[in-house]
Amino acid sequence: MSNDLKRSDTLLVGWEAGSDVPILIVGRKLPGSDVDVINAFQGQEALELYSKLAKKGART
Repeated sequence: MSNDLKRSDTLLVGWEAGSDVPILIVGRKLPGSDVDVINAFQGQEALELYSKLAKKGART
């Protein structure tokens, strides 16, 4: 396992496709703290990531 990867972590994903450009936001929730936004994707990349994450039982 890479040193950059944690043994456990909580990531939250927000999705907004109501505007012209789809947006996917990734946040990290640490115990006892608010959500910290760590990344955001837009356009085609956001759409592709959302499709992968939201498909039940999907494997790559």
